Amino acid sequence: MKSKYLSSLLTTVTIAFSLVLLGETPAFPSKPIFSCQSNEGSLTTVATNNDGIKQSVFHWNLDPETTLANPQQLCDSVSQKLNNYLTVGNNLSSVTFKAQEQLGLPAVCVAKQSEQCSLLLFTLRPSLKPALFANTALASILDRDLQTSPIKFQDRGVQSTAYEVNLWQLLGWK
Repeated sequence: MKSKYLSSLLTTVTIAFSLVLLGETPAFPSKPIFSCQSNEGSLTTVATNNDGIKQSVFHWNLDPETTLANPQQLCDSVSQKLNNYLTVGNNLSSVTFKAQEQLGLPAVCVAKQSEQCSLLLFTLRPSLKPALFANTALASILDRDLQTSPIKFQDRGVQSTAYEVNLWQLLGWK
């Protein structure tokens, strides 16, 4: 029994060592995949895989009157928050970008499928209709390729739209 266990352990260690020596690339990125880049004249939060395949996520073309932060601050902050979200073990194979009211302010966040916000990305200036204002802002900055799976929901009587995205698939990961 001990020799069978020892043999299995030795085989597993040998395979793992071989993969390291052969330089096998990991299935998921080993570095932050979100960055702020200038794309067609505007700042864009971009996801990049290990092979250099890129997917635009947010185009920071918000009206300056809608937020206290400038586009560079928003782009840098959101890129860092998404990298941290990934680093702590969250999966980006099914992520929902959601607009809603947070503490009375219009906000855009990340949610896991139909759940509430799990990561606040940014807030906007106060508005008389915060959820509607956030919904309009999200639709205007989220890349069109990511708006293919909209989810309609009611939040305190206001219809909003969230967008479910599989970033791994868009970037060529399984």
